[in-house]
Amino acid sequence: MVSMELNSRMHALSFIRKNTGLTARAMGSLALLFAAIVYSTYIGSVSISPLAISRIYLSQIPFAGRYFNGTFSVVQYNIIVLIREPEVLGAVFVGAALGMGGASVQSVFKNPITEPYIIGISSGATLGAVVALATGTDIMGAYSVQFLAFLSGVAVVLLIYVLSFRSGKVPPIYLLLSGIAVSLFISAIVGLILFSSRRLQNEAFAWLLGSLSGITWGEITIVAVIVTVCGIILGAMSRELDALQMGEAHAQSIGVPVERVKLMALLITTVGVAAAVSISGLIGFVGLIIPHVSRMIFGGTNRKVVPASAVFGAVFLLLSDDIARTVVHNTVLPVGIVTGIIGVPFFMYLLNRISRGSYVA
Repeated sequence: MVSMELNSRMHALSFIRKNTGLTARAMGSLALLFAAIVYSTYIGSVSISPLAISRIYLSQIPFAGRYFNGTFSVVQYNIIVLIREPEVLGAVFVGAALGMGGASVQSVFKNPITEPYIIGISSGATLGAVVALATGTDIMGAYSVQFLAFLSGVAVVLLIYVLSFRSGKVPPIYLLLSGIAVSLFISAIVGLILFSSRRLQNEAFAWLLGSLSGITWGEITIVAVIVTVCGIILGAMSRELDALQMGEAHAQSIGVPVERVKLMALLITTVGVAAAVSISGLIGFVGLIIPHVSRMIFGGTNRKVVPASAVFGAVFLLLSDDIARTVVHNTVLPVGIVTGIIGVPFFMYLLNRISRGSYVA
């Protein structure tokens, strides 16, 4: 009897200690995101004092904001509100979309070295953006490039999914190979379009390398809603994603409708990532490395990995954008260059761990 009571108390203490540690890590992650957002707002070619920036923030509070007006210039207000805030929020939601998308795709493929772009989102979005630039279409006014990039990204992923059907199922290996084949084909078409017009090469350059500069409030508002909804759905699917990560046979054995869940996960991931890519261009490696960071800190279950990947993806892209804006004097590098430079060594480290059998997703 005493032994049972002792075991019960030990179990309770272990549970409390575990949950306390989880809460501390979660609060630390959110604090890190908040600090990165605040710090990133201070970074820019025009120097604005922290006090002025703080007052500009406070002036935007509904009803109470009028008490903080008049302590900063109109120019300072416009720089923070119209330029830096949309760019910072753009980094937050684009990074979150890529991070969550990476966690979802890695679970579906049961492969730690896949990312959202592997299913054709990047090539499809690139084709849409280049076609919009080449034709000068104004189907959606100022948002025509973003709209066609989003639409084309979703359409190409659906095409790859259809092409991967085999006997009423979509085996991950066929989805992977179809994605690579279609992406290479579309890349050839994009290359032909760019080769035929040097003007397009200059216009598409920043988009192809990934950039957060020039994001507007109109763009980020739409993307924020889409990414948030997609993130909530992926979080609600965490049990099914965990089952797929254990293998399709295991998922079927516990009653998970495998094909329906795969389609749903890929569709939601595509919508969220395509929306993000439509305003930022192609930013690589976020969806590859961030889910692994989340697993190292929070464990392997997607109930924790999906939201953690959103937070760490946002932090990683914010800090990468800060580097892109400051590493070269008076020049803003495409943020995709920075994430690539950071991502490649991590990718090689991951491959090394996998080859030695010391990595478990």
